[in-house]
Amino acid sequence: MTDKANNSDLTRTIVLVYGLLEDNNPFWVFVAVKPSQYQPFIAAQKDGTLNLYQFAPYGEIIVSGVGKSPPDEITIKVAEMYQTDPEKLKKQISAE
Repeated sequence: MTDKANNSDLTRTIVLVYGLLEDNNPFWVFVAVKPSQYQPFIAAQKDGTLNLYQFAPYGEIIVSGVGKSPPDEITIKVAEMYQTDPEKLKKQISAE
């Protein structure tokens, strides 16, 4: 493999996704999306076809929970793990 392929395999975009469970309780989930799958991920999120049970083609699920938003300590830990600003992780997917 080339360095470019290895870098692409390791690079992820961290996104905070919100939704409703089958019982209508809110949930949140941090996901790590492969760069090559970011646009398909956004499209699936927008059109309602994103299936978190079959997320592997897009990347990995980092952590999830029930509630309107993740606890601050979870957001801070994810930010530390992925070396990013916790405030950036709190933003929902914007219209792109």
